[in-house]
Amino acid sequence: MPKHAFRTVPWVHDDDTPVETPDQAFLRISRRFWHVVARSGDVVPGGLVPVTLLDEQLVLGRTLDGELTLLDDLCAHRGVRLSMGALTSGGCVRCPYHGWEYDLDGRCTAIPQLDHDRIPATARVTSYRVAEQAGMVWACLVGEDEQPAPPPELTEADDAGFDLFVGEPLDWACSSFREIENFCDVAHFSILHADTFGNGREPVIAPYEVTLLDDGRTLSFDAAYPACDPFAEPDAEGHRPSFPSVFGYRVLAPFTVRLEGAAGPGTVMWIHSTPTSARTCRVFWDTAFPVEARTDFAAYAEFEEKVWGPDRAMVEGQRPELLPLDLTEELHLPFDRFAVAYRRLLGEMGYRL
Repeated sequence: MPKHAFRTVPWVHDDDTPVETPDQAFLRISRRFWHVVARSGDVVPGGLVPVTLLDEQLVLGRTLDGELTLLDDLCAHRGVRLSMGALTSGGCVRCPYHGWEYDLDGRCTAIPQLDHDRIPATARVTSYRVAEQAGMVWACLVGEDEQPAPPPELTEADDAGFDLFVGEPLDWACSSFREIENFCDVAHFSILHADTFGNGREPVIAPYEVTLLDDGRTLSFDAAYPACDPFAEPDAEGHRPSFPSVFGYRVLAPFTVRLEGAAGPGTVMWIHSTPTSARTCRVFWDTAFPVEARTDFAAYAEFEEKVWGPDRAMVEGQRPELLPLDLTEELHLPFDRFAVAYRRLLGEMGYRL
């Protein structure tokens, strides 16, 4: 086994023990990683936001002092959603049903119906680790000793030399792995995206190599592509001017992609495919532009919407819904090098889909 492989317990058990399903295995393994659960701007001081991560219903809040909290969205008393309540000035989440209050660690600090302050130790909800960077809020459902690595570093997003655009999250009815593979699939550009940046006259994909970096999780490849200018007027035959470009992919498996150059020289785009369940995801994305580019963000958002729409239609219809990690189940050709490397790496991480 490679030195960076992720060991997990087998999911085939004795005859008298229920066998873990592929969906359950996916959820169990994915809990160890950090995931984006919200955009920073959507979590206002004093506000609560319901979020879904790996089939878990959670409530995300920000105190008036700016501190984040992430709890199970379930009051320990009668199971009411805490996200329907409020965040008190003291930084506690208050249940809307009976007024129970929970601190940032999930411990109940107030039960109005009691005539004393002796609160049972079992009056608490689970809290989770939460972090913030690059305009995004990240969450991890396991302790630090169980995580393979901290959240990825998105250096340019916090660099004063770049303007950061944070896009609208996208809800896709497909697995995160299918979405990630689509985003990194250069072979479909000339076919599906000929009305934007795709070059319908150049469907042949130049050879490229995929490298696994020293961290054992990042797949790197540079894809040369004669992209079209999506903002230029087409000629009489419907073609727009093209120019040589290189898309620099850095895929931090399993759920984050860094893409250099796709939105113009010096740009860096990130996508974070957050699994809301084993078969659905919410795609968070942002792009850093060099300040001197003076980017028209409204035009850029409109362009990206034209790109994401056809991709979503294709991926939501793919079968099987779970990405086949057995390389014999689908046909792979030389331009599918990334897909092969990605699926192999997911297998080393313990996924068995």
